[in-house]
Amino acid sequence: MTDTATQMVRAAVAVGIVLGIPAVAIAWFVAGPTGAGTALGSVVLVVGGFATNGLGLRWAARRSPAMVQAVMLGGLLARLALYGLLIVILSPTDVVDAPTLAVVVPLVTFVLLAVEVRVARQPEFRMIDPAPLVPDAKDHS
Repeated sequence: MTDTATQMVRAAVAVGIVLGIPAVAIAWFVAGPTGAGTALGSVVLVVGGFATNGLGLRWAARRSPAMVQAVMLGGLLARLALYGLLIVILSPTDVVDAPTLAVVVPLVTFVLLAVEVRVARQPEFRMIDPAPLVPDAKDHS
C-alpha cells in the first residue's frame, strides 16, 4: 500500500486529466486560445498545489498527528492566497481570460478538496476518522 502523499499526487494527476481535458476543450471553443491557455494553466496550478500539499501532509504525519490538520488548513489558505494574488496580477492583462479563470479554478479546487478529504482518511491520519464512540453503560438513565 502506498502512503497518503503518493495517493494524493496520483489523485491530483487523475483529477487534472479528467477535468483538464474537457476544461481546455470547452475554453478553446468559448474563448479561443487565450481561454484554453488559461484553463490549462489553472488546472496545472491547482493540481500542483494539491500535490505539494500532499508532501506537506506526509511531513506533518511523521512529526505529530496534531500538525496534520494545521498543515491541511495552512495549505488550503496558502493556495487560496496564491490564486487570489495571481488573479489580481494577471486579470488586467490579456494573458488570461477572466471568465475562464473564474470557472476553472473554483471547480478544480472544489473537486480536489473533496478528494483530499477522502484520501486523508487513511490509517496514518487516525484522528481525522476516529473510532465510533461506544456508549458508556452508566449513561443509561
